[in-house]
Amino acid sequence: MIVKQTKIRVRYSESDQMKFTHHSNYVAFFEIGRIEFLRDLGINYSKLEQLGIGLPVLNIDVKYIKPTFFDDEILIETRLENKPSGAKILFSYKIYNLNNILLTKGSTELAFMNLNTGKPIRCPENLNKIFSPYFDI
Repeated sequence: MIVKQTKIRVRYSESDQMKFTHHSNYVAFFEIGRIEFLRDLGINYSKLEQLGIGLPVLNIDVKYIKPTFFDDEILIETRLENKPSGAKILFSYKIYNLNNILLTKGSTELAFMNLNTGKPIRCPENLNKIFSPYFDI
């Protein structure tokens, strides 16, 4: 398993008139966590796309537990619990406040895709080499 944390602050534009973080922003928070997770492993998403590899979202699940508000600092915990299998990769997320209280959890399932053909592909070997040390124990 690989676990990474990303700290962000809820911006004013992400909150509604009641100062709650609008529910749609949690999907963006998951994306921030996922991009930073990959970056921490040395995987640059822009370079993947330049190599013709995309990661479209197939499924997303969000469970709202407690609200966040404008100006709250939150920790996005991103996990890869299993080595990618075939053409799919599954990330899970937990969002905490700075008091370590769980606020939101969820997951995203993505597919590896050849951007030129639009067809799914197996997890590229260079990515498997990065992920393998965490799972091949």
